[in-house]
Amino acid sequence: MTNLQNIPLPIFTGIILLKNKIAGHTYHIKVQSRDFPRIQYVAGLVIEIYQTNPYYDHQSNVRRYAFWDYEPIHSVADFAITISSDQEDRKWIEALQEGDILFFRSLPEPIIKDYSGDHYFLIGDIRGLSALYEFNRALPVSKTVTSLVLIEDEEDFFADVDHSFPLNSYNIKSIHSAKILEYIQKYFPKNKRNTIAYIFCDSGCFIADYLKGTPVFGIREVYVNSL
Repeated sequence: MTNLQNIPLPIFTGIILLKNKIAGHTYHIKVQSRDFPRIQYVAGLVIEIYQTNPYYDHQSNVRRYAFWDYEPIHSVADFAITISSDQEDRKWIEALQEGDILFFRSLPEPIIKDYSGDHYFLIGDIRGLSALYEFNRALPVSKTVTSLVLIEDEEDFFADVDHSFPLNSYNIKSIHSAKILEYIQKYFPKNKRNTIAYIFCDSGCFIADYLKGTPVFGIREVYVNSL
């Protein structure tokens, strides 16, 4: 959670078209905005969403969320809003209604689109799952994908926007660094070449270091995004 005292411009707006609860701690919202074309969209793109009107509340809480899907003709985007134990998050998403105005801004750091690998490791937690789904859909069908979704409770897991479960995911009950690395070592394919990893989770840095330091995985590049 970030408290912003000096609000940078530009701040964009959109309209909430839909809000549904889809998992234990996750809501699906659909947003339409004439400002989306002003953002350089790529799969996995992350924006910051304000929980109040930042023009009136200069300490508005801000959270980062990745695009889940984007339809450019009508400028409509889908987001999976996973809430933590923070009560402000819960109050905000529960109060959000269809027709409400949503304030958001883009981030200065770009998401790198790299389709040059032969194999892809897609790793993330529940907050990063929508980004993993979106990136998986964007990959050419010739690519092979191995994924790891870190969850502590099965009820938190949700399907992609088309209600499919395309990722070959491994669910870990206890999100502990040693167990994560043990799982990767045991189940991820080895002796491959030209492998690229995309990681969307708070544990991304130590996973990236492990992958880059383990030659048997054939890692050429690792991209880490923390939500």
